[in-house]
Amino acid sequence: MARRALPLREGDVIERLRAACKSVGGQTAWARTQGLSVPYVNDVYRGRKAPGDAILRGLGLQRAAPTYVPREPEVIELGDEETGEVFLRATREFA
Repeated sequence: MARRALPLREGDVIERLRAACKSVGGQTAWARTQGLSVPYVNDVYRGRKAPGDAILRGLGLQRAAPTYVPREPEVIELGDEETGEVFLRATREFA
């Protein structure tokens, strides 16, 4: 029976990229093997950009449906903008 893989966070993907780069001698070597630009690989390596499909493909990964978290309640106010006086304040809860 096949075991279902746990979803990875972006940080886990970056760690895999770092390991892949190290295994072939660095970012430049890995970028060349994947046909990617070194600056792009470096941006993902350093966490400045999210890994795109080309990097994910090179790591043997694919993007999965995003995860979601409950929305925080929102405070809604009705008032006079000029004076700053608040006439009504309510909290909108999400189910």
